[in-house]
Amino acid sequence: MNTIITYLFGALLTLGTYAIGIYLYKRYKKTWMQPLIVATVLIGALLVLTNIPYETYMKGANLWNWLLGPAVVALAYPLYFNLHMVRKYFGPILLGVLGGGLFGLFSGYLLTKWLGADADVSTSTIPKNATTPIAIELSEMVGGIPSLTVVYVMIAGIGGAVLGIPILDKMGIRHPVARGLSVGIASHGFGTAKLFETSDREGSVSTVAYILTAILITVVCTLFFS
Repeated sequence: MNTIITYLFGALLTLGTYAIGIYLYKRYKKTWMQPLIVATVLIGALLVLTNIPYETYMKGANLWNWLLGPAVVALAYPLYFNLHMVRKYFGPILLGVLGGGLFGLFSGYLLTKWLGADADVSTSTIPKNATTPIAIELSEMVGGIPSLTVVYVMIAGIGGAVLGIPILDKMGIRHPVARGLSVGIASHGFGTAKLFETSDREGSVSTVAYILTAILITVVCTLFFS
């Protein structure tokens, strides 16, 4: 029974806090009140206050990690209706992914090495621009710490949505390909979901960008870090 309760605890806590986040975001429309941010803060605070180990929580929460993979497939629906635009700009998209993806991969790794971080901490940053399910697998492959990699992935995703999109607005960057490419490479699914709130075209480009970025990171990790 204790095992069942443990699994239910992690799954229901994640679902409940995310539902609270959705409610707050719909009511107040503040970027920093994104459901993922609210859920992360609430879960973290509860685990600290109750002294519940992270590993115990994750036994049930892993259900949602597993569902992240199939959920990505749903992004193909709006992508289908904007496929003509993706085909038209596929060359610039591919070049952008190569440049941005490689910069994101090596910049975090080299910066943490320069700051004197341990090897496993540095390697944990390598897959941060890949979507969560892929990043976890890659982190294990390169000798990183998967739970720490998840934190880096969340920082990249939240940072892109909370800071990246407003920066693009301030700079007057309006082209859907430029916006989608920037957010998709840096902030994967989280930033993509944010773009879809206002533009299917930007979200579709972002979908292609973050999928290609995940593939690129997988190839680089396999060749140079495994």
